[in-house]
Amino acid sequence: MKVCFPVIKDEGMASSIYGHFASAPQFVLVDTETEETTAVHNHDKDAPEAGCNPFKALSGSQLDGVIVGGIGDNLLELLNMMGFRVYEAQSESVRENVELFGRQELPELKKQGSVDAGRCGGAEGSHQCSHSHDDVEFDAH
Repeated sequence: MKVCFPVIKDEGMASSIYGHFASAPQFVLVDTETEETTAVHNHDKDAPEAGCNPFKALSGSQLDGVIVGGIGDNLLELLNMMGFRVYEAQSESVRENVELFGRQELPELKKQGSVDAGRCGGAEGSHQCSHSHDDVEFDAH
């Protein structure tokens, strides 16, 4: 099975989960059977200067789950509409959450009124891409 984690820095299975899905600098994709990892930068490969774009970054990925530290309701709904199941991380460790996922011990996230509860920024919120994409190397198609 393949799962995705938002991270600040790719350190493979030793990566730490970033607290907010949409503005994570990178994603680490993990094959839970082989523990092989792949890093994916959080941007549109065709327009990296536009900033974070998790949907373009993960477009075409075959994932059995997305494991997050935090996510807003709108993004959660969009991921669900794209066919992705979203789970709540139980620690900052990618490795620990892969183990919990394998034992089916991660809670699946449902819409929770996150903006109203003050957990994620809404239209007036400040959770936006806060890092540069200038130093990222891109694959030429």
